[in-house]
Amino acid sequence: MRKIQRRVIAIWLFMGANSLYAQALVSMPELSPIKTIILYLLDAYGLWKILQCVKNVMDHLAESSKGDTTAKDRVWGSVLAIVGILMVGVVLNVIILKAGQYGATPVSSVLAGN
Repeated sequence: MRKIQRRVIAIWLFMGANSLYAQALVSMPELSPIKTIILYLLDAYGLWKILQCVKNVMDHLAESSKGDTTAKDRVWGSVLAIVGILMVGVVLNVIILKAGQYGATPVSSVLAGN
C-alpha cells in the first residue's frame, strides 16, 4: 500500500511541475515554436543522460558492496557528471532563450533605451 501512495504522490508532483513548466513557457513572448522544440529536445536528452548516470551510480554502489575499493571514486565521478549535465543544461537553456532577443531591434533603438 505504501508503494502505491509513493507512486501517486510522484505522479501528482510530476503533473504539477509539468503544469508550472507549461505556464512558464506560455508567459514568455519571445519563445518561438522552434525554440520550444529545441528546448524540449535538449531537456529530454539531458534527462536521458542523467538517468544513465543514476544507473551507473547504482551499479557502482552494487560493486562497492561486493568489496570493490575503486567503486567509490566512480560513484563520485557519476555524481559530478550529473551536476555537470545540469549546469550545461541551464547555460544552454539561457543561451537559447536569449538568442535573438536583441537581434530584431536596430542598434540605435537599443542604445536609446527603447
